[in-house]
Amino acid sequence: MFFWNRKQEPTSPQTLSKEPEVFNALGLNDLLHYIKREIGVDLFAKNSIIETKLRLFCERKEIYSFRKLFETLQHDKALRQELIDLVTVNETYFYREESQLELAITFALRIPHVKILCAPCASGEEVYSLSMMLQERGRMPNDFSITGIDINSEAIDKAKNASFSERSLHKLDERLKERYFIKDERSYKVKSTYFTSVDFKKVNIFEHDFLALGNFDIIFSRNMLIYFDDDFRLKTIERFASLLKSEGKLFLGHADIIPENRFFTKYTENRLSYYVKKG
Repeated sequence: MFFWNRKQEPTSPQTLSKEPEVFNALGLNDLLHYIKREIGVDLFAKNSIIETKLRLFCERKEIYSFRKLFETLQHDKALRQELIDLVTVNETYFYREESQLELAITFALRIPHVKILCAPCASGEEVYSLSMMLQERGRMPNDFSITGIDINSEAIDKAKNASFSERSLHKLDERLKERYFIKDERSYKVKSTYFTSVDFKKVNIFEHDFLALGNFDIIFSRNMLIYFDDDFRLKTIERFASLLKSEGKLFLGHADIIPENRFFTKYTENRLSYYVKKG
């Protein structure tokens, strides 16, 4: 018996067109566990919101399942950083919660060459605010140092670029704006000569680089712990304690709650709370 090949029909444009891939949502829980393990942020309570956000992120990268994203993150460091940037966006402004900043400045002025850490620092407004407030109280930039760290690379780039919108400066009066900033058509750029004592670094507080930052007199960490569960909160404040000098002070956001621990004692002044490292 003989078999002949049938003559192939010419391929039509419809045959060549590729069907759009259907997104597979399996693997979301593994992805959320990965995010929590790597940076401490618990997104399970925002499951429906974050699912849409992560799905759009995947589709922009032409990744069509959460499982595939999870697998790719294991070896793609650039993609990992992009994901971290996506889930750690934080908006802030100059002189935010000014009364708390003032309390910290009161302590800072008692310490020769005080060292302050802001973790996370977002796009730098808190760091620059503290520097301005110290200078307004008579401290020269070479008499203090302020380090801002954040896991979000875009935030650190913005902090280093030091160009801010009118909205970010809405609490500052005209005198402060004129002294510390140069205004152009769209933004305010800090005058670098006033901020030689500030520094910004991309650091994950749960990695070794954090413990290598040195020792500090004051740590600011406002509105980060609200995203952690108790285990990660305890781990975080233990790491803060390892960087703080004896009797060093920790300032948290009003909504931040820390579990019972052996590292800090809580104090309240004029309805403002802070934590002092136990000796």
